[in-house]
Amino acid sequence: MFIQHKELKSLQVPAEKITHLHAATSRVQLAFAGYQPQLCQAYLLQISGESKVLTLVAFYLSDSDRSIFFVPSVGELPLAEADTVYEEGYSFAESMGFVLSETDFHIFPLQKKKEYWAALPICQLDNNVRPVSSTVSADKDVEMLRLRSRKSLGRFLASM
Repeated sequence: MFIQHKELKSLQVPAEKITHLHAATSRVQLAFAGYQPQLCQAYLLQISGESKVLTLVAFYLSDSDRSIFFVPSVGELPLAEADTVYEEGYSFAESMGFVLSETDFHIFPLQKKKEYWAALPICQLDNNVRPVSSTVSADKDVEMLRLRSRKSLGRFLASM
């Protein structure tokens, strides 16, 4: 299960840490809480640390010029277990109407990886972050999973 990581606004991760990257072949009209319905781009990626891997599903909202990130409720995992969660992320993005395609990012030379990665909208710093208001209160179980995932993501990113 993937849950929204509301504090994460952009990915400031070195390109060398990205081991897999899929991107949607076209944009899809979606509506996220706090935003008007709009065309969105989807990305599925794996970020590798020393001994663990984190899978992320990212959506770039074209009109709002914002990114929304979803992380697995289990957080980062050992490499041996990461493929299963990556497949779940693939299914999650496809369930929203996206067709994901391999970018061949993993075989690019390092300089091309850096250029490609830096150009993605999900990596752009957002200087105009607006608070997202939501009238939906989260169920306790989902909130606990969200908190655990946030702590896990923080530890993972800090270890890089």
